[in-house]
Amino acid sequence: MRRLGVAAALIAGTVDVLYLGYVSSQGAGDPQFLRVPLVALFIAVMAICAALSARQSAARWRPLLLGASAAGLLLLGYFAIFSIGLPLLVAGAFALVSLVGTLSLDGGPPAGSSKAAAAGMAAAGAVLAVVVLLAGFSLAERAIRCPASGSGPGLLGGSYEYSCNNGTLTISR
Repeated sequence: MRRLGVAAALIAGTVDVLYLGYVSSQGAGDPQFLRVPLVALFIAVMAICAALSARQSAARWRPLLLGASAAGLLLLGYFAIFSIGLPLLVAGAFALVSLVGTLSLDGGPPAGSSKAAAAGMAAAGAVLAVVVLLAGFSLAERAIRCPASGSGPGLLGGSYEYSCNNGTLTISR
């Protein structure tokens, strides 16, 4: 089962490198300049979580790491299904299968913990990854670089409009 964690890490890491290469070849110009670094950093953290879960010394933290990696990669893969999402969904599925194998009767929970504690750690990791991704998107969409004007849907806070006048950014709802 740990091999699936490594596979998830390799797929996510490869997608991250290809994503950064593709976006950098398009040149700068996105007024919401924090979106790309947020996505790249999030994918990297999810890949690191999946890779760390495969280590023998990470047996105690494996449910937390796999829960975070599976939930984060699956949610981001869903959001980005028309661009980089499909390989992220595959990586998230690998992490999820590895998590289920870790929590199942065959693999057993990590040494020194009960099944309920291991499942709780997995759920906590999943919730943490989802909250970080959604909060990061919400903050990244509000960080706007002048000179631009437009509007956005607002993932958590409702729609908004922004404009730049003489280098001064104005955001209104």
